[in-house]
Amino acid sequence: MEQEKISFSSKIGAEIWGHRFKDGQRGPEYTLEFLNVIAGTGFSLQRKYYNRRKMIEFRQFVYEGEKEGSKGHIAVFENEKKDLIRERLGINEKQLEDLQTFFKNLTIPLTTPMGKPVDRSWYAQMMYPLHESLLYTEIRVNRDKGKSNSPAYNYERNFFARGGELYYLMLHYGTVDNQELRENIEKNMKNLLSNSSGLITVVNQINEAFEEYASTETGTVTKDQPAPLIKDSELEDFISGWEKSEYPLLPSTNLPLYREFAEELNALLTLKIDVYEMFDILTSLITFQLHRYMIHQAEQIVQEKTHYFIDCFEGQNKSIKFLAQDSYRIHESVVSEAYKTFVEKRVAEVLPENQAEDKIRAWKLSFNHNQKTKVAGYTAFFEELKLNSLQTPKKKKLVEALETPDLEKAEKMLRLRIVELYMEDLSKSQLPIMKTLARDGQFIISGKGSKARYVLHDNILSALVYATLDGEVTLPYDDFLNRLYEKYQIIIGENAAKVSGLYSKEGINLSHFRSNEKKMRQKLKQNGLLQEYSDATALIRNPYFG
Repeated sequence: MEQEKISFSSKIGAEIWGHRFKDGQRGPEYTLEFLNVIAGTGFSLQRKYYNRRKMIEFRQFVYEGEKEGSKGHIAVFENEKKDLIRERLGINEKQLEDLQTFFKNLTIPLTTPMGKPVDRSWYAQMMYPLHESLLYTEIRVNRDKGKSNSPAYNYERNFFARGGELYYLMLHYGTVDNQELRENIEKNMKNLLSNSSGLITVVNQINEAFEEYASTETGTVTKDQPAPLIKDSELEDFISGWEKSEYPLLPSTNLPLYREFAEELNALLTLKIDVYEMFDILTSLITFQLHRYMIHQAEQIVQEKTHYFIDCFEGQNKSIKFLAQDSYRIHESVVSEAYKTFVEKRVAEVLPENQAEDKIRAWKLSFNHNQKTKVAGYTAFFEELKLNSLQTPKKKKLVEALETPDLEKAEKMLRLRIVELYMEDLSKSQLPIMKTLARDGQFIISGKGSKARYVLHDNILSALVYATLDGEVTLPYDDFLNRLYEKYQIIIGENAAKVSGLYSKEGINLSHFRSNEKKMRQKLKQNGLLQEYSDATALIRNPYFG
């Protein structure tokens, strides 16, 4: 069933980026899914599987009265269960309500691009993971007719797609040749999610009251079998039907970029920041890394080098604003071009020029007259093209092209229609993945009627400073700007504009780049990330050192 829900364009996306990123997954959910995975492996970057937790009763307790789906159901938590929790924890009714409110206040707020709160059911809401015991995976509630009082709870990949699993794999492959880096990340992740010791006692008491376990350490008894990460015969002991299981897959397992991601993450994790503050910074880092990865993969296909130009003026300088918008436009264009290259390659495979006319004749002859509709009659045609999941109106367009009397014209029309369909779907289901990553990572501004442009808000700015310093206490401001360009192709000021060729290409007065540089300096200072000694001397500083 899950396969049918996947848009046909995502199959191309999987070949370029991995299986599978999804447009519905929000920035915090990439982070949460990764945290679920790393905690579910017992904080190991070499495990081939991970344990998952549903924590159904706990969530019903926290979100009692919240909506469930679109049929008028709500989360129900019976009084008998409340009595059991009170007895376990030795608290009264008022204290139980306070506990319920405390956990509910940990809900991670999600908003639409227009700033409105996202309306989600109780089972799709997530909490800030103050401790690993608050990590749980997304579920779906199935209420079959006549059994609405005893619904089934299944694992869902609607909002949690495979983004967090793929990020885990990137770190796994990025640390294969660096055991010290791997062990540091494992240790630091465990430390990050192991504070708030009082919290685990409460959560465990609630979960254990209903035979649900909060611990993810090796050896924990869980009701459900683990989820697979890497296909290996050792999974036979843990996962029934492991050979036919669906695995998260990356097109490449040895990108130097993965090593960079691991180093950047570790630089952030070494800081003594509590998980509540760390979560948003971590989300900005992870979303920016995934965005860079997607751009990188597209660049390799079209053989084009791109950059991030940052508007530090908040749209007040037209020249700077244009460059930031154009930078975003070029990134989308490169991804579209890479996608088109893959599509044309796919079309050439199913419709090779030297066999095209024979194939078209065969497809026409394969028409099944016993079917009720023309589209259904051409099932064999759609199966060979791997376009079974296509909607009927789009299938009709392909049938029209196929039935063109002139074989040469039919071939041209078919090629054109298939490419059109894929590219149309790209704009609806693949490009939005990148825009969501950038928006939730706080490095673009986009809205109705305005073109998206690159910016750096507080959390991504902090993440970049910590990742770039990587343990250093201070760094001269000019050196910091140079590193941003060398590491991330981020252009802010005069030097990077010259080195990248942007200045000579656009012909914009250098004073605009200098002013943009000053604005960035002000922003860093406001965030406590820069110390000025004179107009000429300023140091980027890590406030968590010294």
